[in-house]
Amino acid sequence: MRRDLPEDSKFVLRVGLLDRIGSLLVQSGFDRCVVVTDHNVATAWRPALQAGLTPLRQDWIVVPAGEEHKTLDHVRDLYGRLLGLDVERQTPVLAFGGGVVGDLAGFVAATWLRGLPFFQVPTTLVAMVDSSHGGKTGVDLPEGKNLVGAWYPARVIWADPRTLRTLPRRQWASGMVEAVKAALLASPRLLEQIEDFSRPPDPSGRQDAEIQELVSEAARIKREIVRRDPWESGERILLNLGHTLGHALERAGDYARFTHGEAVGLGLLAALRLARRRAVLPDAWDLLGRVESLLAAWDLPRAIPASFRWEVVAAGLKRDKKRLQGKLVFVLPTRLGRAEVFEVDEAEVCQVFEELHAAEGSPELG
Repeated sequence: MRRDLPEDSKFVLRVGLLDRIGSLLVQSGFDRCVVVTDHNVATAWRPALQAGLTPLRQDWIVVPAGEEHKTLDHVRDLYGRLLGLDVERQTPVLAFGGGVVGDLAGFVAATWLRGLPFFQVPTTLVAMVDSSHGGKTGVDLPEGKNLVGAWYPARVIWADPRTLRTLPRRQWASGMVEAVKAALLASPRLLEQIEDFSRPPDPSGRQDAEIQELVSEAARIKREIVRRDPWESGERILLNLGHTLGHALERAGDYARFTHGEAVGLGLLAALRLARRRAVLPDAWDLLGRVESLLAAWDLPRAIPASFRWEVVAAGLKRDKKRLQGKLVFVLPTRLGRAEVFEVDEAEVCQVFEELHAAEGSPELG
């Protein structure tokens, strides 16, 4: 399912924005809304958004938190909830949460009554810098991640950095991985910015302006790539850097062992090692060391657990959406700020998997 990117699609990043969303929706002609959120976000931020939505009639749907709940069963449950609320075609849906809530609510908004007005209110770093942008929505199947989905960009993405103040450190770390990915793709300066931000890796000691600058720059990179290639017919595939193996690791861990960012961090290490093996990345060890140091600073895994078996991970790779004529497609850095797409053999990936597998418990990889 596709639709044109809406002309008014934009990203608004501002402290205190939760207080104004209701008036902004009223200005757009809406008098009610349905908010989809998860238990964690509802506990921390529901009162704030409820107050900000005061001018409108509000209905709230609270779903369980976690990637393991991004399923067709929960889509059916949301359909039933919307039916019970007598939602009409012009009733806007607000995804208030992280990437899971955005994917799930966005897919439901795309498919219920053939499309409801959809807005994103991201509350996690992953969602602010990555997942809320670009219009991808969807759910997982047991066989793989995001195999069912729709292209359905939010009309507006409203991000209030205040919500990051209650974000658990593990989720902060996951978001930093997506920022590192953006830096590897397009911005040596952003990588330096992330390194400075990570000394020490304590967001509570940072000013709102510093957080906003980091979010803005990482999101800008993704949005520019998406703007040039909205339907992933070319350049946009580069945004999958670290995600091919990352998604397979998420699946192998039943979407519970790793957060998305933790799995992608391992995927980035794998991509850098593959680039070194193929001699397509000058100074590969230097860049690998910088990424490893950032992962270590944020207490992110730098090795694949011994309990993970290659056969299970390989099965996940075979379900990857980017496979071409049965071959694996990996995005590999070719210099800091640039990456290219390569077809790779399963045996190559297996070798890198074993390297990361053997490194478990070691403070340094290599």
